[in-house]
Amino acid sequence: MEGGTTRLARFLPWIWPVLLTVLITAPLLAPGYVVGYDMVFVPDLTLRLDLFGVTTALPRAVPSDVLVAVLDEVAGGQALNKLVLVAIPLLSGLGMTALWRALGFGGPLAGAAATALYVWNPFVAERYHLGAWALLLGYAALPWLVRSALRLRHGQGLAGFLLASAACALTAAGGITGLLVGAAVLLLPRQAELPEYEGPRYWRYVKYALGGAVALNLPWLVAGLARTAAATSDPAAVSAFAARDEGYGGTLPTLLTLGGVWNADVVPASRGDLVPMVLGFVLLVAAVAGVVIWWRWDRAVRALVVVALLAVVVAMAGVVAPGAMAWIVREVPGGGLFRDGQRYLAPLVLLESVGFGAAMAAVLRVVPVKWIVGATAALVPIAALPSLAGGDGLKAAQYPADWAEARRVLANEKGPGEFIPWPYESYRAPDWNQRRPVLDPMPRYFSKPSVVPDELIVDGHRLAGEDPRATAIATALREAVRDGSDPTAVLKQQGVAWLVVDREAGGPSPRNFTPQLSEIFSGPTVSIYRLPGTPAEQKARPWSVVLVLTAWTLAGAVLAAATVSASTALVRVRARL
Repeated sequence: MEGGTTRLARFLPWIWPVLLTVLITAPLLAPGYVVGYDMVFVPDLTLRLDLFGVTTALPRAVPSDVLVAVLDEVAGGQALNKLVLVAIPLLSGLGMTALWRALGFGGPLAGAAATALYVWNPFVAERYHLGAWALLLGYAALPWLVRSALRLRHGQGLAGFLLASAACALTAAGGITGLLVGAAVLLLPRQAELPEYEGPRYWRYVKYALGGAVALNLPWLVAGLARTAAATSDPAAVSAFAARDEGYGGTLPTLLTLGGVWNADVVPASRGDLVPMVLGFVLLVAAVAGVVIWWRWDRAVRALVVVALLAVVVAMAGVVAPGAMAWIVREVPGGGLFRDGQRYLAPLVLLESVGFGAAMAAVLRVVPVKWIVGATAALVPIAALPSLAGGDGLKAAQYPADWAEARRVLANEKGPGEFIPWPYESYRAPDWNQRRPVLDPMPRYFSKPSVVPDELIVDGHRLAGEDPRATAIATALREAVRDGSDPTAVLKQQGVAWLVVDREAGGPSPRNFTPQLSEIFSGPTVSIYRLPGTPAEQKARPWSVVLVLTAWTLAGAVLAAATVSASTALVRVRARL
């Protein structure tokens, strides 16, 4: 094992992920909230029934919003925001380190190279900038998931597998990815196994593992199926969210070098430059060579190769077969989950990272200056994407001071109803966030429930939303702005009692077309208006509430059992030390 005789060599694998995490996140730990695109943390997200998925909207933030609402009661929203930012690269790096040790390909220098690529790559940078924190926590859990699946062959690791599956299940895309990776590793046998591998004991573990993983995904799955409206999406979203070429000779080479996100505004500035491009292809070639070596040494790689190839197919589908994908999104309930295919690329990143480490392990067996070569290899992913250092432009910001008072005023309002933000658009680019786009924080910041706008504007084109209530409200408000008609009747019919106005966002005042509004709060950046009369009651179907809460109960039971089992195992390990 190269360099394995020194104390530094033993500690390097665990020190390295910490150093990488510091390089990425240190500036983001300044006071304030790091919010941008889909990353929205607020001082206190109120735990409400709609966060569990009992709503007419698609459950895009189920179950992640519930997790935030529970944890920010303990740590506060700002501290939780920082914790998530740090946890993504740290858990990714530690997980890859643990997986590398379990695979036994080589020593710590080659493992450091694998860890560096898994932590520091375009997929992470682009999704980090896009605010996909819950998806990236699932990404961070993948190495732990694979390691636990391999340990199940020896009768160990069930609790770890379920905990990693729970992290993957924070989003629908992450949950699907975790299920595919876990099932592939568990069901595709290795070349050499323990005698009990083919026996009933192992398959009993597999049933527990996969059954538990499915149960952990039930909250978002059941919430989507229990909606009153069809879970279909605008087919125009396929082209809007299709993977893009970042200057690497086409969409496929861009994906194979682990980039290709749909939003060009979040692509790291260094992508496409000559040196990062050359280094990106060097990493790809080395990774492919390492996967070939891995295949010859251990056929378990077949599972990851299969899932990684499937991930590339999904990511390319919107590019090579847009018509077929548009039909799926339009006609198949849940098909919209695959309109952004690039977000399923995590198994490819995992495969290439381990492959890169395997290739370096082979090189380090024959070169005389192992430390120099190994350290250089570990630094190549950083050199290929230097802009990720410091968070790639992400910065902390503070919510306006009058928001807290507005929240208190609205919370004290009596009577039924929900609020809507104004302007009624999904994203903002507020001054207090240095004009960086962010998903409107108001539905999370204020304690009362809201009807969230779900139409999206991508490249100047408006994509239809999936929530029928939000669609009715958006249509009425557009007509009011266009011809001055009063939308009050429609708003009340959809259960709206208040309008929360973002005064910095500009646009016409809602009083221009709804003169009967009563102002109950006015601050420098936010105002709150009450609609006249009583809004219509929005009744949830009892059976859908029961189904959703049952799904949560099952998932919670599995998570609790896995947590207790893991805690017990940890106590036993500590007792033996």
